[in-house]
Amino acid sequence: MLSWFKAQARTKFTPLLLVIHLNMMNREATTMAAVSSMGENRLYAIKSIPTKGYGMVAVASIPKGTRILSEAPLFTFQNGPDIRQVERVIVEQIRLLSKEQQRAFFALHNAHPGRHSPFLGIARTNVLPLGPNSRGRGLFLEASRINHACRNNAQNTWNENIKEITIHAVRDIEESEEITIVYSRAFEAYAERQRFLQDKFSFTCECELCSLPLAKREESDLRLRELKSLDEFIGQLQWGKFNPQLVLQLVYNMIRLFEAEDIWDIRLARPYNDAFEAAIENGDETRAKVFGERAYAVRKTVEGDDSASTIKMKGFAEQPAKSPLYRESTESSQDRGPPQSESEEFDDWLWMKHDLPKSEDTPDNDDLDQETQWDSRVGEWREEADYELDAWSSIFQSSMARETKEEDEKSFDSLSTTAIHDAVLGSLTAQHRLGEALVTSYESE
Repeated sequence: MLSWFKAQARTKFTPLLLVIHLNMMNREATTMAAVSSMGENRLYAIKSIPTKGYGMVAVASIPKGTRILSEAPLFTFQNGPDIRQVERVIVEQIRLLSKEQQRAFFALHNAHPGRHSPFLGIARTNVLPLGPNSRGRGLFLEASRINHACRNNAQNTWNENIKEITIHAVRDIEESEEITIVYSRAFEAYAERQRFLQDKFSFTCECELCSLPLAKREESDLRLRELKSLDEFIGQLQWGKFNPQLVLQLVYNMIRLFEAEDIWDIRLARPYNDAFEAAIENGDETRAKVFGERAYAVRKTVEGDDSASTIKMKGFAEQPAKSPLYRESTESSQDRGPPQSESEEFDDWLWMKHDLPKSEDTPDNDDLDQETQWDSRVGEWREEADYELDAWSSIFQSSMARETKEEDEKSFDSLSTTAIHDAVLGSLTAQHRLGEALVTSYESE
C-alpha cells in the first residue's frame, strides 16, 4: 500500500490545488483519544448492529445534555467544486497517516463502491462538517461510526474552541440503546428523507419515525411540512418592521410542532433565537432575556457550555441590550410585567397572548378559547401575505433547486445540506421585498 502511495505522490497526486487544513498536531492526540475511549469510564461501545454494520451503543444510562464524545479529526480539508481535486487532497492526507490510522480509515463503511475510489467513497460516506456554514470537512474514526435516525437521540457539533467534534445526548438514552444523529435535511417528510438517504448514503431508513403506521406517518409529514413552511416564512420577516406579536405567534406554533414531533436537537435553538431577535429589535429586554435564556439552554444541552455559539448566547441572555440588533423602543412593549415564572399567566405574557388582536372575522365570543382565537388570527395574517409568499416561494424554490443541482454535480457533501439551505435562504431574504409589501397591512391593524 505504501509503495502505491509513493508512486502516486510522484505523479498526479503531488499538486494540492485546494487549500489544505492539515491537523498534523492532532493525529497523535486522536490516536490517544481512541485508546482512552477503550477505558472503563466511556459511555459507549462500537458494536455490530443488525442491518447497519457497526454503530455506537450506550453502555450505561446517559442523561440528556451529557457530552458522550469529544474527538479530534483524523484529518480535515476544504470541500471544493472539483471532486477530482478533493480526491487528491484526501489521498495525500491518507498517505501521511500512520499504518494503524490507515487501517482504521479503510475499515470505515463505504456507501459508494464502484461509484468512487475507496478513498473518496469512504470520505464521502463518513466526513462531518466543521461548522454550519463551513466548507471544512473532518474525518472522525469514532464519530463516523454513529448511525442515522430521523428521530435522533444525539447531536453532532463542531466545537471551534476546542477543535473537536462533540456528541451530546439530546434526550435521556437508556443502557444498550443505539446512539444516533441526523444525516438528512431539516424538516423533510418521509419520501424526501428516503430519497436523500438513498442518494447520499445508499440505505433505506427504518428508524422509529420511518416505521410509523401510515396514518401516523402522514400526520408527522404534515407537521414537518408546516415546520419547514414556518421556518422559511419567519426567515423572510424583517424584524424591526413587523408587529412582534406576529413573529412570536409563528415561533410559538413552531415550538408546539417541535414538541409534537419530539424534536429536541439543535433545530430547537433557532426559533428561540428568532423570538429573542424579534423582542430585542423592538426594545423588549424583558422578553428577550427569557427567550435568550431558553436559546442558551438548548445550546448548552446540545453543544456544551464551551462552544462559541453557547457562550455568545449566554452573554445575550445575561445582557440582551448587548445584542447588535438592540433598538430602543419608542413604545412601551413591556407595559405589563411578567407574572410568576412557569405559570400559565407567565406563558400568556411571554407570547403576548394578553394583547391578542381581533378583527371583523374573529368571533367576539368569550367562550372561544384563546388558543383558537390566536390560531384564527395568525391564519388571517398569513392569508394576507399568501399572494406575495407564493410568488416569492416560486423564486426561492427555483433558486434552491439550481443551487442543489450544482452542488450535487460539482462536489460531494455529507451532513451540511441544512447549512446550504440556510445560506441560500439568508441570501435571498436579504434581497427580498416581502417585508415592504406586508408592513402596511400589519401596521394598519
